[in-house]
Amino acid sequence: MEDSAPQHWGFNMFYGVTRYSLFSPGSHSWKTSRSGVFKTPEDYMQYLFSEKRLSLRAEMFFEKAVPALSAMAENHDYKHFVMYSELLPKRHQEILFAAAARYPFLVPVEWNDVVRGTGIEEVKPLIEQDLASKFDADAGVQPVAWFRLDDDDLLAADYLTHLEVYRTLNHVGMAISFGLGLTAYKGEHDLVNLREFYHPKSAQGMAFVSAFDPRQRSLSIVTPGPHHGVDQVMPTILDSREHMFFQVRHSDQDSTLNETPHERVAASLARLDKLPAVRSADISAEKWPSLIEDIVRGEPTPHELFLPDAGPLRLTTETALVFPLEPEVAEGMLEFEFEFESAQELTGAFAVVSYELNAEDGVDVEELGLSLGLQKSPFYGMYRLAWSKSTHGVMRQNLLLPEGVSVSGITLRGKKRQPADVYIRLREPRFVAVHGAD
Repeated sequence: MEDSAPQHWGFNMFYGVTRYSLFSPGSHSWKTSRSGVFKTPEDYMQYLFSEKRLSLRAEMFFEKAVPALSAMAENHDYKHFVMYSELLPKRHQEILFAAAARYPFLVPVEWNDVVRGTGIEEVKPLIEQDLASKFDADAGVQPVAWFRLDDDDLLAADYLTHLEVYRTLNHVGMAISFGLGLTAYKGEHDLVNLREFYHPKSAQGMAFVSAFDPRQRSLSIVTPGPHHGVDQVMPTILDSREHMFFQVRHSDQDSTLNETPHERVAASLARLDKLPAVRSADISAEKWPSLIEDIVRGEPTPHELFLPDAGPLRLTTETALVFPLEPEVAEGMLEFEFEFESAQELTGAFAVVSYELNAEDGVDVEELGLSLGLQKSPFYGMYRLAWSKSTHGVMRQNLLLPEGVSVSGITLRGKKRQPADVYIRLREPRFVAVHGAD
């Protein structure tokens, strides 16, 4: 039986691949090229290489993702191939090559044909050439780990350290899915609405173990297919013990181009509302060296508005905490949150948050509220539920307000009987500017 411990031959063989704004209109792996948004390849190319889109990608990849990859490269023998098109505007090719000069583990690869999938098949000859330079023909079969990274996602600085555990001959032909990560929305100058994101078999951080045969100078690769069905193609290891990926949400993500900018941001925020809210104190700053300042800057300043003098606050249907807002400053994304703690696990919905909407003449406020993901009730008005099955955490709700719409007040009420007293710490509601909402 093969030894299941990681193989140590003086090299840790890791390879990453990123398709950097790659113009491949025949590829089936990008939704933008098949969603009907673009009627011709020229339309698609105009979008792909627009300065607005490329500037955002350059910021995310070279200023945020690459520094984290660099931390990996300090402790592991690792190369990352960045596939780009000759049609990529010259300024952005220069940015790419400047980054490669600064970070030697980055390898630009010009590619102008259709990409079959992840991009690993296209750079396979380069990997084989690199491995052949490391191992003699009699060195024996070597386990090699590789992964794909999109140009607007990030991996934890200790990602390769965790992946090394699975880079063994016993794991050849298997996929590794690090299913637990973080996500947040890109504000104008920071990251807001931090959430924990449990997404098994996600594309972010999915890796694969292949075998390199020095005698044949060949790397055996099983094409994984779509990430959500990888376990139907090969055995898949799911490891969700730590945060291993960070997905930055923004309005220019390629899978949402059928909608208006406001609709894209609103839909993204609505999806975030379904995930557990966390704060910077709940995560490891060492894992996210290039993001932690943006995360901290995007959080509200701790501001306790209500501390009862006589024991804990128990939220009941008679409890109503009202927060008036000034309509003239009520623009952008409204964020309302509070921390909660209970002696026993909660049983579901434990509070109701009502929003007093105001709109210009001719706008149906109730229809507007429903479009913002609110529910309607004769007693609560337009509202969202706060729910949990934990003993403590952060409840955070967000509303992206369209032009001409404001919120003049928020009311927090308790709901149903809880199994124990619930302590809460409220934070002042605030308005946040988000990237690309107009």
